[in-house]
This record gives sequence, C-alpha cells and structure tokens, in this order.
Amino acid sequence: MKITVIGGGNMGGAVALGAVKNNVVKGRDVVISDPRESLATDLGKNTEIRFTTNNQSAVEGSDLVVVAVKPWLVPEVLGGIAEKLDRKKQAFISIAAGVTFEQLAEYLSFDKFGPIGLYRVIPNTAIALGESATFIAKHGTTASQDEMVRSLFSALGQVFEVEEGQMTAVTALSSSGIAYALRYMDAAVKGGVEMGLDRDESLKIVLQTMRGAIALLETNGTMPQTEIDKVTTPGGITLKGLEAMEQNGFTEAVIKGLLATK
Repeated sequence: MKITVIGGGNMGGAVALGAVKNNVVKGRDVVISDPRESLATDLGKNTEIRFTTNNQSAVEGSDLVVVAVKPWLVPEVLGGIAEKLDRKKQAFISIAAGVTFEQLAEYLSFDKFGPIGLYRVIPNTAIALGESATFIAKHGTTASQDEMVRSLFSALGQVFEVEEGQMTAVTALSSSGIAYALRYMDAAVKGGVEMGLDRDESLKIVLQTMRGAIALLETNGTMPQTEIDKVTTPGGITLKGLEAMEQNGFTEAVIKGLLATK
C-alpha cells in the first residue's frame, strides 16, 4: 500500500507517522506534500518518508490519497489534483470537517473525470498517540479499499464506521469532545487547588481517577449511570457533590455544548 498525504500538519503528520511507526506501510511508500519544506526535517527523521511541495506529483502512483488541510482550502487543493487522480485504482480520503461527499464530488470534478472511491474521516487529536476515536463514512468504495482504510486508521486508535448523516454528531462527541473532556479535567484540577492541593498533585489525582472511571466502564460493560449509582448513597458526600453540579447546570451545559457544535 502506498499513501499520499496532502497537508503535513497535526492530523496529516500523525497519519503519516502513525502508519509508518505501526508498520502499516514502509516509510518509502509514504509521500507528504506540504508547502513547508521544514517538515522534511520535523517528520522525516529516521522514517524514509518522502516530501514534496507539488501536490500533483505527490498523488501519482499512490493507493490512498489523504487530504488533511483546513476546510476552506479543500476546493483549491482538490481542483489542483482532480485531473491527476487514477480513479480506477486510487481512493480519496478527506480529513476536513464539514465537507460533504456531494462537495467532494464537485471539487474533484466527477462530472468531467468520473467518480473515485471517497471516504470522510474524522479523527481527534489523540491520533498522534495512537489513541484516536476515528469515524469513517464511505461512498462508492470497494471492499479492498475499505480494508486498506480500516488497517490504516485502526493502527491509530479505535475505528467506528458511520453514515455520512452521523458525521456532525460524532464530530461533536469526539473530535470536539476531547476538548470538552479536558475542560472537565481542568475544572477538577482547579477545584483540587481550591481545596488545598498542589496543582501538579491535583492533576495526577484527576488523571488516575479518569483512568479508573474508563476502566470500570470497559471492564464491566456498563453505562456511566450504573457506575455512578454504585458510589452514591442517600445523604452521602458523592451525592451532595453531584446534586450541586446539577444545580449549576452540569449535564445541561454538556448537552448544550454538544448541540452547539452540531
């Protein structure tokens, strides 16, 4: 499998490096195209990944073309490579939030050059650590292409296949949601400081508490409320804390934040 990544920023760079470090592909089978020539030093060390500033030459000979640029750059970038794509062999992956299959087909000139297998992929920033929750929607792809794409992103975390209509919701829940989870942790650390703990000590406690909460859900196969019920008793301090959070709009604030993202 050969991969081209257009856009070597946080997401694009993580995909390329993750694929190589997890032995999905050899470094020499990955090309990153980006106007920043410094990336060859930043990302290319000990990887054999190839670099170019020419998007058109970058896509030649690859199996998967991954475009990881800002959404407003997508029309220009796709217009520049549309005529160079091998539509019978290659598959196209967009990591640009909010850009639909219909728009991708327009930018890639399906009406002029014909269709190509399309994927919309939404990871989150934990992809750099191989711990992303990555969502994949597909359109007009083959079984062999599906397997290539799954193998690539499974090496970078957990993969969920969804319909395009669900992409906005999963972006809110996971891609943006990682910031929401961190906001709770930030608030918890600050609360620990107000109760007299050192900031670093408070962070360590919050981190381990979060690990424990996740382990309970994964090991027991339960929903969060089930585990909450196990540690709350009438009149107990945990229940008092939860009630105070709800009185200040905790659950409603989280839900409204998710809906605002949609």
